[in-house]
Amino acid sequence: MSHASLQRIENALDRMEKVLERAHGGRVDDEALLDFRRQCWELLLVVDDAECQAQLDLLVQHAKDLYSDREAERAEVLRGKIRALVAEFRIRVRESGRAYGKRWRDLRAA
Repeated sequence: MSHASLQRIENALDRMEKVLERAHGGRVDDEALLDFRRQCWELLLVVDDAECQAQLDLLVQHAKDLYSDREAERAEVLRGKIRALVAEFRIRVRESGRAYGKRWRDLRAA
């Protein structure tokens, strides 16, 4: 994965977190849902990893649930799940980026 791709991923994940900060959920919020899904689509264009793609599907499902009519407690649980998935996604991408960089250094050294 290129440095530019890694940066696109980091930016999309940052924007996801900003949507969560701005729109807390628990009520219908089509604008927040669309913005969140936009970031997921951005990630789908860049990430070629089956586990990450499965996490994106789960993120979209949780966001659909969050930005619909929900009691406050359920919305808070969903926000926690989304934050955890975003953090896991970020860690997985960073680890794969480090592995890419190491392989590149190993190739150059050979």
